[in-house]
Amino acid sequence: MTGKNILVFSRLIGLILIAALLIVPVVEVSAQAGTVAAVNTGRLNVRAGPSMAYDDITSIPFNTEVTLLGRAVDTTWVQVRIPGGQVGWVNYLYLRTYARLDSLPITWTTPVPPITNPAPLPGTPRYHIVRAGQTLQIIAALYGTTWQALAALNNLPNPNYIYTGQQLLISGGTTTPTYPPPTGGTHVVQPGETLQIIAARYGTTWGALAAANNITDPNRIYVGQRLVIPAGPPPAPRYYTVQQGDRIYEIARRFGVSPQAIITANNLWNANLIYPGQRLVIP
Repeated sequence: MTGKNILVFSRLIGLILIAALLIVPVVEVSAQAGTVAAVNTGRLNVRAGPSMAYDDITSIPFNTEVTLLGRAVDTTWVQVRIPGGQVGWVNYLYLRTYARLDSLPITWTTPVPPITNPAPLPGTPRYHIVRAGQTLQIIAALYGTTWQALAALNNLPNPNYIYTGQQLLISGGTTTPTYPPPTGGTHVVQPGETLQIIAARYGTTWGALAAANNITDPNRIYVGQRLVIPAGPPPAPRYYTVQQGDRIYEIARRFGVSPQAIITANNLWNANLIYPGQRLVIP
């Protein structure tokens, strides 16, 4: 075969490969049995059945990959296989995955027994201590309520700003503000503190703290850093509904904030995974 023929043949092969790529259908990710997910909380308990009424069989740390097997009807609990082959149940809200819950096969239809914890006396306050990785939506699901009800009950200025160790009123008692009134002054950053934790402690928002201290990346603060605490009520949060074709960087430029600020405010683990209709907090 001459050099000219080889060149023509190689070009023909290239065209065939390009055509093959163009006609291969794009498969949308769906939560079929065998889909992989990752733990998105500090440590996740795996239970014998799809409810907190069932005993723990083990626990797995943050970022552990599990295989989705099925789901319980009318709940957010999913059946998973964990490393080592053990099978159990976890709440889908604690997993990070591209997959949709409603496309998993139903593998549990038996009515779930009620949790046997004694009900509090009427009027008795019921509290929850926020754990690492929990959001208001996750906590609301644990107690059979909504995040909007919890936010109103605890006078939260922004439902995205809760912190590990915070005490939330779930029911009963009287509504008392979770945040102290902002007093201004300064704060010296301590080990383990984040801008969100400091903001909640002083009754403001991390966005207001970042603006008052000219912080461009809210994840970059250091132990010993002295922060100015702005006085007065925190600004009301702004919201934006994602449109077709939007990207985080374009939205950030439109509102005059940094992309990292939007990513942090909305707990986005991947800035490329936003979708039309999604409601974003603009700090």
